[in-house]
Amino acid sequence: MGKDMAKPKVVVWMPMYDQTGHQWFEEAGADLVVVDSIDAQAVMAELPDAKAIWVRTPERITAEMMDAAPELVVISTSGFGTDNVDIPAATERGILVVNNLGFGRKPVSEHTIMLMLAVMNRLTWGDRATRDGSGWEARTNAGFLELEGSTVGILGLGYIGSELTRKLTTGFRCRVLVYDPYVDKRIPFTVGAEMVDDLDEMLKQISILCICAELTDETREMISKRELELLPKGSIVVNTARGAILDIDALTEALASGHIFGAGIDTTFPEPLPASHPLLKNENVIFTPHTAGLTTSTATAQTRFAVNQVMSIVGGGEPTFPLNREAWEGKVSRQPK
Repeated sequence: MGKDMAKPKVVVWMPMYDQTGHQWFEEAGADLVVVDSIDAQAVMAELPDAKAIWVRTPERITAEMMDAAPELVVISTSGFGTDNVDIPAATERGILVVNNLGFGRKPVSEHTIMLMLAVMNRLTWGDRATRDGSGWEARTNAGFLELEGSTVGILGLGYIGSELTRKLTTGFRCRVLVYDPYVDKRIPFTVGAEMVDDLDEMLKQISILCICAELTDETREMISKRELELLPKGSIVVNTARGAILDIDALTEALASGHIFGAGIDTTFPEPLPASHPLLKNENVIFTPHTAGLTTSTATAQTRFAVNQVMSIVGGGEPTFPLNREAWEGKVSRQPK
């Protein structure tokens, strides 16, 4: 088989969320290599003749890795987040970067509400105390809270934030305040959100803060010591976005002081937290291991979409969700002709 007829090599860094995707890549005509290791050098060894790479968060594609891949056409993230790819470096080299939008809307919004309810009802304490028998005497003084009618603040009104707002306003009759200076101004009206122009003013009025924003230079540690202090005493913090948006050490201090009642945490920075981190010992914090978007149906749909988008691009088709279309418009573009 000649070079022009060869199957395009696709590297998958860490197994896909639905591993049937590996079969789908092969059925679509890819020469697939799955690197099940966090070792970047192991990935780089496979890149010299690769046309595409799909990377699962939090593994990061750097400029050095791109320089080891002279034939690379496209980099695909595993979901919506793009903070694990050096996009400017990809653009300089004419490499397209794509993501997979919208698939986390339902599962992450449901997971966020689950964490809110679990914290407010001290679910992990209740489970343990039932099993060891200690709960029966302590249950009348456990300080359980109710979600219905609460004032909730949401940072970021994108796919997930807007769906979360809709669920909270229609299902729990919550008042929902939102801070997002970049949102399409039509969206708040469709989901019942009240937009707030100043983050500080929103924080002062809410009893629950839900972080749903994308990680950018602007949002990195946007919620830190000062912001947590602006929340009313007894508030709850839930993070199902990126861990680096929330200063985890500041949250630890706010919980220890009693200013924050509890937290629901799906993502942290670093991830995972060191085993010695004091937050892991706090019974008012409920953790999940970055699983908010990993329902079976969503993992399958997202994986199938990623396979189709990558294979379309290496075959010369148009990307559905390009993040740096300008990479294909310059002199160094690697767009297949």
